[in-house]
Amino acid sequence: MSLLIAILMLGFIIFVHELGHFLSAKFFKIPVSEFAVGMGPQVCAMEKDTMYSIRAIPIGGYVNIEGMEVGSQVENGFNTKPAYQRLIVLFAGVFMNFLTAFILLFFTVKLSGKVEYEKQAYVGVVSEKSINHGILLVNDKILEIDGEKIEKWDDIPQKIIKIKDKTDIVVKVERDGEEKKLDLKLMKDEINNRYVLGISPITKKIELNFKESFVHASTALKNIFIDTLNGFVQLFGGKANFKEISGPVGIFKVIGEMSKFGFFTVASLAVVLSVNIGILNLLPIPALDGGRILFVLFEMLGFKVNKKWEENLHRGGMVILIFFIILISTNDILKIFN
Repeated sequence: MSLLIAILMLGFIIFVHELGHFLSAKFFKIPVSEFAVGMGPQVCAMEKDTMYSIRAIPIGGYVNIEGMEVGSQVENGFNTKPAYQRLIVLFAGVFMNFLTAFILLFFTVKLSGKVEYEKQAYVGVVSEKSINHGILLVNDKILEIDGEKIEKWDDIPQKIIKIKDKTDIVVKVERDGEEKKLDLKLMKDEINNRYVLGISPITKKIELNFKESFVHASTALKNIFIDTLNGFVQLFGGKANFKEISGPVGIFKVIGEMSKFGFFTVASLAVVLSVNIGILNLLPIPALDGGRILFVLFEMLGFKVNKKWEENLHRGGMVILIFFIILISTNDILKIFN
């Protein structure tokens, strides 16, 4: 079931990206030879100006826009269109990724409401998987961790981060009006690569109206966009460890693990992946949408671009991208077996 959810999520994100290219090309009356749902061998198809097909492997899809090749003689083909139209068609896929992320955020917020947590250090939930389950209890107020005072909930993770080279800690709590010292253990959160107590704060749900949901979703999308952009800056700046980078295999594994936590968790992960794929495609790398957009911008600024040279650059970029995908996927597989 987890694998099916992972396939459907990635497939949906790629599908809406290709749908953006397809709809914008149709809007500008650019011929589209095929719009496919899925990849691999054709299962069924229907033709009406465009071949609409369903492929055997339910991952993503693709769109074949006519006239993108050098020297193409297709009437109303992509390369015959004004630069601004080509720019819109190229950007439309990324736009659909960002729009999908916003819509998912909006409906998630509208349906689930805004969750606020109690600022004081009261235990709201003790995970059943936690080593400390049955020792720490709901409504315990955490007063000290290893002798250091805890004033508010946010002090707990900050204190745990500072603890090094040990997992055994002493926590003073207030329970039913009495103070108790508890011997607890920290456990490793493998997904976020940090140590935790396995507890959550007391939370309350606040329902939001349409305007509040719109504002909250917009703010959340902006923050995710900035965080993702910073991640890419660290990656290309050499500050990220290659072993921490995940490709398709690693993403499937994470989606499978997160799918156990329910719809809203899966929707949140889909938002993050959609933004990641959108920003990745905007990078000025040959073969990606961003690389093609860059050459159109050069043209709009008056720089003459050799189309044959550009096409060869995109082909070379595709080879390099495939190489990196294989390299990262190999790393993902090794991590799973280790």
